[in-house]
Amino acid sequence: MQIRKAEAADLSEIQSLLNANDLPIQDISKALIENFLIAEDASGSVIGIGGLEQLSSSVLLRSLAVVPLARGTGIARALVERLEEKASASGGQDVWLLTTTAEGFFVRAGYETVRREDVPGEVRSCRQFSALCPSTAFCMRKRLPAASSAPNAEQPISD
Repeated sequence: MQIRKAEAADLSEIQSLLNANDLPIQDISKALIENFLIAEDASGSVIGIGGLEQLSSSVLLRSLAVVPLARGTGIARALVERLEEKASASGGQDVWLLTTTAEGFFVRAGYETVRREDVPGEVRSCRQFSALCPSTAFCMRKRLPAASSAPNAEQPISD
């Protein structure tokens, strides 16, 4: 497996994978693509995606999806780790997310469930939080360590 930075040409593939996983696609555009990572298998097929939305000192982790046949193989965990490194390198202090189906996965990755009332305004006002995800979604946060020499998103990783 290799993880790389998404490109404009990946937009339809990202939207298709999100749609197949019942995740919002309404605000996924070429402008947001630069904040996405793509996991590919050895043949170059997209097997996972994940993105960030920078919101001042907070970062929203969004649109994490893995194709069904590749689930349980560590792809989602690798994407989350790489996205967290990217968020930390860009000065993010907290990573926030909303999930309706993956609370257990994110708890194991070090996230804690928080009340929506405790979410900063910059996060509450983003479209993903205010309109696209249901109010029943779990709201979660992870505090990031200070930025270090995080690996570059284009560096391939092995699985």
